[in-house]
Amino acid sequence: MANQGRIPWVTLALIALNLAVAFALPFSPAIADLAVFDPAHVLPVSALLCLFSHQNLLHLLANMVFLAAVGPLVEFTRGGWRFAVIYVLGGLSGVAAHWFFARLAPPGSPLLGASGSVAACVGYCTIRFARTKVPVVPNFGVPVAAIGLAWLLLQGAGSIFQVGEQMRGGVAYWAHLGGFLAGLAAALLFGGLREARHEYGHEVLSKMNERGPAAVLAAAEAILRQQPRNRTAQWEKVEALFELHESEKFRAAAEKFLVQADDSELAKVIGLMAQHGSLDSIRSVTRLKYADRLAESDPATQRTILESVAADKLDPRRPDALASLAGLLRETDPQSAAALAQTLSETYPDHDATRAARQRGLIP
Repeated sequence: MANQGRIPWVTLALIALNLAVAFALPFSPAIADLAVFDPAHVLPVSALLCLFSHQNLLHLLANMVFLAAVGPLVEFTRGGWRFAVIYVLGGLSGVAAHWFFARLAPPGSPLLGASGSVAACVGYCTIRFARTKVPVVPNFGVPVAAIGLAWLLLQGAGSIFQVGEQMRGGVAYWAHLGGFLAGLAAALLFGGLREARHEYGHEVLSKMNERGPAAVLAAAEAILRQQPRNRTAQWEKVEALFELHESEKFRAAAEKFLVQADDSELAKVIGLMAQHGSLDSIRSVTRLKYADRLAESDPATQRTILESVAADKLDPRRPDALASLAGLLRETDPQSAAALAQTLSETYPDHDATRAARQRGLIP
């Protein structure tokens, strides 16, 4: 996995902070009083401190185990600072929900614990990893979204029964729900839903690859209707059209893909277009720019591009391509470089590219 070997520093820091508070509270009665959020006497500092305080060792361990399980998932997909924001704002949302419903059914029970923050992480994962299956028995898995929904329903049922009991204490269901909903909102705000769709699209394309290019093309186009900027789907479409020998559609898709291609993508598309014989559909001035981009990362593809321009005797950029090719092959293929330089000097004696090649020592 891509995250294998990474250390979830923010998750570990939050766990350490919870443990530190747990050990410090017995020795600081004044802080211990502030670490409990009382809906009847609201203190902002208590709303924050209660996110790191726990009722007993079992309460602490339960929350830390869940935090250790889901925290790294959020941290690795969203980054450390966003994870910290989700933890704190999720917890505060849980506090706000607990306070609101305590006011509806006074007096309401005091609140402490990281449950709202952990619930926010669960809510985030419910969207971000919605289709990921968690094994529950051998050969059978349940999607994370289904687990999250079941958890949400249990919390909702618990909160309803708790209201019927006039909120005499126990599990802070409303804090859990508030944190969970904040996690859902964070997933939407920080792009978790978009990433989940993108990831699912990759899985679909991978499966379609086993069925042939026509299936890949259909899947890629379906994904692109929902996610027009999905680079994986765009590339799969280009490859599928190439394999299906859809010349015009392939050329159009390849040229569109090139617009935002990085160097590795550029080399792949140029390779396919060279095999297809359609490099000349790209303006020669653009091809020369592509060749310059690949000078360091992919000299072989750079040569392919330059040769495509140099092959057209009517192309006004041919002298530039000949000069660049001669320079590229000077060390690896001096005989070809000399022949190219001779063609340049004899065919275009007064061209700027010829003068530049002479100054570089490519032409005697």
